[in-house]
Amino acid sequence: MERRNFVAFRASACLAFLLSCGFCGFSGLGYGAAGAEAIKSPVHWGVPWPEEGKAVYGYPILPGVESFQIYHATPLTGVYSHHSQIAHFKGTFFASWSNQEWGEDGPGQRVLCSVSENGRKWQKPFVCFPSLGGMRKPERSGRVLTAEAWVVVGGTMYAVAGVNDKPGPSNRIAAGYETTESGQKRMLYSGRVGWGRIARSVTPDGALGPIFWLVDAPPAPMAGFPQFPDAHDPQFREVAQAINRILRNPLHMPAWDFLNYTTRVPSVDGHEMCEPSVYRRSDGVLVRLSRDCGPQKSHRLYASLSKDGGKTWTPAVRTNIPDSPSKAVSGTLPDGKNYLIGNQVPESAHGVRDPLVISLSPDGKTFDWSAAIVHGHPPVRYPGHAKDLGFQYPSAIVVGKALWVIYSIDKEDVAVSRIPLAELGSQKIR
Repeated sequence: MERRNFVAFRASACLAFLLSCGFCGFSGLGYGAAGAEAIKSPVHWGVPWPEEGKAVYGYPILPGVESFQIYHATPLTGVYSHHSQIAHFKGTFFASWSNQEWGEDGPGQRVLCSVSENGRKWQKPFVCFPSLGGMRKPERSGRVLTAEAWVVVGGTMYAVAGVNDKPGPSNRIAAGYETTESGQKRMLYSGRVGWGRIARSVTPDGALGPIFWLVDAPPAPMAGFPQFPDAHDPQFREVAQAINRILRNPLHMPAWDFLNYTTRVPSVDGHEMCEPSVYRRSDGVLVRLSRDCGPQKSHRLYASLSKDGGKTWTPAVRTNIPDSPSKAVSGTLPDGKNYLIGNQVPESAHGVRDPLVISLSPDGKTFDWSAAIVHGHPPVRYPGHAKDLGFQYPSAIVVGKALWVIYSIDKEDVAVSRIPLAELGSQKIR
C-alpha cells in the first residue's frame, strides 16, 4: 500500500472502490441499490445486547479468573499508566506500559517494564525507555513515548516503543504528511509529529540492552537528551530489520503507528479508524477490528477483511458490536475459536470502561458467547488528563492452559488476569 494522505471516503466512493477492486467477493459482504450503506458487516454480535440497569450489564461473570497487580501508581512513580503489553518467552512473562507523571500522553511520557516467572508475582517495575524530553503537564509540548510491543528475534526479547512529538494546543497540526528538507516523509497525526519506533533488549532478570531506532532517519534529540543509533547502524541493522518485518505482519501489528498511514484503512462511512487488532478466521481470511476515534463516535467496532495476508484491505464497515469506545484486542485460542476482549458496554456508558468483556466466535464471523473478565473498578486516586474509568486497553497471550490478559485500571494501575481456557464458553448466555 502506498503512503498517502488519509482521505475520508464518502459512501458512494467506497462502493465504487469495492466494485473496482473486486472486494465484493468476500464472504459476508454485499451491496444493493441503496449504495455503500447497504454493504453488510462481515462480523456480527450474536449475544444479547448489554442491558442498562442490570448488574455488569447482564454479562455472566467468568469463573476461575485470578487477577494480579503489576503496578500501583504513586506520585513518585507516575500516576498515569496505560497501553499495557504482555509477552511470554522461555518461562518468563514480560510486561510494559506507558507512564507519565500527570496524565495521558503528556511530554516526557516514558515506558515502564516488569518481569515475572509465573505471572502472579511481578518484580518491581523498572524504566525500559526513559523520557526523551522533559516531563511536563499534558497540555504542554514535548516528546512522548508509547509502549507498543514485545518482539523475539534470535532468541532475545525486545521491548518496542513509539515516539512522537506533541506540539501543544497552540500549534495544532492537521492529519497528513510532511516532507522534510532531506526528503523524509513523516506522519502528522492528531496534532502530533510521528518519528517511528525505538527498541532495546530485555533479559528475564530485567537487564537492558542499548536503545536503537527502527527507522533510518530519526529526529535530533531534545536538548540535554542522548541520541541513539538508527536502523542503519551496523550493530543494529539486522535486528532492526527483523523487528520491523515482524511488526509489519498484521497479526503482530501494534495498535499505534505514528509514522505511517500504511496501517490505516478508510471506512465506508468516512469515520476515522484507529487502534486496530487483527485475527485470522478459520478460512484463512484476516479480520481487522478497529474503533472510530474522530469527533464522530459510533460506539460500534468496525471490520475490514484481507484475503492476501494483509497487503490489501476492504474499507472498514460498521458492525453491530458495542464499543465504549476503547481499544480492543483479538486473537485465536488453541481450539481455533477467535476471541475479542474489550469494553462492550452500552452507549450510555461512554467514558466508563467497565466491565472488561471477552467474547468468542467459532468462525470469526459471529461472536455468540461473552462474559465479564473483571468488573467494579476502584475510584481514581489521582485525577489527571483523560483518565477514563475502568479496565481498559487490553493485551493478551495464551500460555499453557490459560489466557493471560493485561490492562490498565483507571489509567493509573496495571494488572493481569489469568483465565483458564477450560472456563471459556462454560457459562450460559443470558
